Amino acid sequence: MVSCSMRYSSLSLMAPVSPLVGPYTEVMSEGTPSRPVVVGYDSSEMAGRAVTWAAGAAERMGVPLRVIAARENDAQPVRSAEALDAVRRTHPDLPASGEDPVGTGAGVMVRAGDDATMLVMGNRGRGRITSAFLGTVSMTTAQHAACPVVIIHGDTATDAAPRSIVVGADGSASSTAALDFALSLVAAGGTITLLLCWSTMPQDSTDPVPAVAYAMLEQTLAGRSKPGVGIDLVARPGHPRNVLVTASETADLMVVGRRGQEGFKGLKLGTVAQHALMGARCPVAVVTAPPAVTEQR
Repeated sequence: MVSCSMRYSSLSLMAPVSPLVGPYTEVMSEGTPSRPVVVGYDSSEMAGRAVTWAAGAAERMGVPLRVIAARENDAQPVRSAEALDAVRRTHPDLPASGEDPVGTGAGVMVRAGDDATMLVMGNRGRGRITSAFLGTVSMTTAQHAACPVVIIHGDTATDAAPRSIVVGADGSASSTAALDFALSLVAAGGTITLLLCWSTMPQDSTDPVPAVAYAMLEQTLAGRSKPGVGIDLVARPGHPRNVLVTASETADLMVVGRRGQEGFKGLKLGTVAQHALMGARCPVAVVTAPPAVTEQR
């Protein structure tokens, strides 16, 4: 089996570089209401890292930060204030607010996503620190939220812009949306790796695997670029579960579409997204295609 790569750099493209335009840049347009970055908080160490990551993203995007600390009942303690104190020490100029609604964590976060730029959460919360599995609240939120959901993994998440982003690609509308999201977050001088992996090919295909793979990568790229950002097109053999986990070990962020080519109407989370969420070693963003595109599938 072969592994091939091709690199595009916005500094060396023959055609003029176009400014990034997409669903994740509208929050920065003049006169457009600013949808906040919403972060879930429960006083756990992982939730604290999520707040740090979310504060950095909100400040760079020029939108407010909203901290939500859901409670099962009124008797449970109010926690959002401690997160806000930490944010104000490190990001004093960032507009930030907090709330402690009563309700299930997943239900509260999914509803908050209806009016958010993105949702940010730790991969496990209080009481689940030693679990080997992704927290139920995080997985459910990633399945159902209307906006991108970023799940924080590992202990290296910071408030700095990600310089190395891996985007899972398969030619679907969701993977195109994932690339748009990555372009909106990547640091100046950073690199995006558009990664496609395969374990089987269509029986009627007569083209070499790399040719088919790169056609799908080019379809996802569709001329997108961002000044100063390199884009690598990479095709690798292997199961997405293994390829994505390996790629995440050296990435600052991984972005995947909620549904891939295997998706059908009503499916909430594709297998590639599930593998990324369960095994990645870096923060993972799950992005869905705009409704008008998704409904055409």
